[in-house]
Amino acid sequence: MNQIKFFLLASFFSFFSFNISLAQSINPILKLDDPNFLYAADPAAEVFNGKVYVYCSHDQPDAKDYSSMQDYLVLESSDLKTWKNHGVVIKPREYSWAQGQMNAPDVAYKNGWYYLYFPYDKTYIGVSKSKSPTGPWEEAVKDKITTIFDPTVFIDDDGQAYIYGSDNKVEMGDKGKQMWGAKLKDNMIELDGPWFQIAPTTDKISEAVTIFKRNGVYYWMARAGNKTAYWMADTPIPSPDYPVQPKKKVHTNKEGYASLKGFMTLGQGDAPSHMSAIEFKNQWYYFYHRGKMVNEGSYNRRSACFDPLYFNEDGTIKTVKFSLEKTNKSEYGKGTVHLEAENFSDSYNTVREINLDIDAGESLAMIDEKSYVVCKNIDFGSNTQNKAIPFFIRAIPSRKAKGGTLEVRLDSKSSKAIASIPLKANGQYMSMETTLPNVKGKHTLYLSCNLDNIASQQKSLGKRAKKGNLMTINWLEYSPQN
Repeated sequence: MNQIKFFLLASFFSFFSFNISLAQSINPILKLDDPNFLYAADPAAEVFNGKVYVYCSHDQPDAKDYSSMQDYLVLESSDLKTWKNHGVVIKPREYSWAQGQMNAPDVAYKNGWYYLYFPYDKTYIGVSKSKSPTGPWEEAVKDKITTIFDPTVFIDDDGQAYIYGSDNKVEMGDKGKQMWGAKLKDNMIELDGPWFQIAPTTDKISEAVTIFKRNGVYYWMARAGNKTAYWMADTPIPSPDYPVQPKKKVHTNKEGYASLKGFMTLGQGDAPSHMSAIEFKNQWYYFYHRGKMVNEGSYNRRSACFDPLYFNEDGTIKTVKFSLEKTNKSEYGKGTVHLEAENFSDSYNTVREINLDIDAGESLAMIDEKSYVVCKNIDFGSNTQNKAIPFFIRAIPSRKAKGGTLEVRLDSKSSKAIASIPLKANGQYMSMETTLPNVKGKHTLYLSCNLDNIASQQKSLGKRAKKGNLMTINWLEYSPQN
């Protein structure tokens, strides 16, 4: 598969080129001082006829939310260095049937036509078509073809087309947000059968589902919090519904769904991520956008970017290195020993979740006051001078934990707490710290929450206090003493 995705900005009649060197700063693709600059978001990169075309949604320069998104831009390049800015090429609100907010689009080519799929009123999917990848575009339909959030379209090697998206704001299955996929008929404007859930309900996503294929394996990407998670599978829709059964299900889990492999990016807090991936001239690239980090942007004024994408020998994806990123750690290094939550020895009444902090990995969620985590063989050093051991933890205490304490015990869940950390709740990850007095040698560490002092607050919060986890942990650190 030789496809790439990538987006741009400019006015409808302008057409200009500018040069950037991949050896220099490539990001953002459009700079604030470029002629006819526009904010370009949700880059859907494609490779057509040996060139890269990036189809972008359009943020307004005064945008305070996403309601003003109403048209689409195209960028074109034959080398990823020189770009042609085609500007705004399609305004779906000029169609009598397409109104409202218009989020991320995608484009696919089949039978001599380029089909542009765009959402209107957030989740209704309209289609335009053109004989050229840049337009002019004409109506391919007179009404929505289906309902999904952030549509993406993929054509397999056998010519079969598929459409994917999330049920964000649609609720097609179990409560929550999942990835869905369906076949398209050969005319590219009708579904050919039902929607199928692509990954288990437990694999929670936010939005921005996209797909690509490499070495016979299907990859889905989606935003999970402030990072991009990815899945791998052997078939484009779940078995046994896919008519051609793989002889060996290597990348599909026991339920027949795509298998979650983890995160392919670190967190980005300046704008919600929306991505695509392509191969161009034997190199893979990851396209995405940034917000307030570039072009005097914001959460609602985004700019398209791209960076190289690399794979491990087993086909899994290496963490993308954002060329604009200033930091990729959530305040690591305060302690000399670092331990991630996914590597804790044991736990009780907890749930492993996708880590929504800036770094990759998993987090461990405590459900209630009965929850605790266990870290075995923690070596605090000889500590011959009986110094206090610096101890740090990165976590999100929930509203119902506010006013309580996180307690640290040694060697037994029922032993006396040797330290406690007051819990504050602001809905975000925070780094908390304390000291562990008179500790030396190896111990088993127990962490649990105590809410005994906030019974009145729990009562006043009512139903709100019952929602969500008690506390979600990313990592802990400590500094042994000699």
